[in-house]
Amino acid sequence: MNHKKPITTIIFLFLASLLPLTAIGSASNANELLALKKLEQYISNASHLINDAEPMQTEGSRYKFDYSALSQDLTAISKSINRFINNNQKNQAPRVIAPLVREY
Repeated sequence: MNHKKPITTIIFLFLASLLPLTAIGSASNANELLALKKLEQYISNASHLINDAEPMQTEGSRYKFDYSALSQDLTAISKSINRFINNNQKNQAPRVIAPLVREY
């Protein structure tokens, strides 16, 4: 009796069943990276808007919007997104995370 053929067939079918999951995971990962890249581009475009809006601020106003704090926060977020895209989770070492300013 030859039992190797059924075992080989079962292993082959099991591995073949995993291929669609791997393809879905790869497509999902690619879509996530694409979405993050678009988000980073939106943040970059917002930085230009901040630079345009800052000189329009009223001189004598009691409360002034802190454009530099907003710009710093957006830069930190953009760098974090770029770091994730470029490393693509290769480096999972803990790092020090600076808090956002969040007072505008």
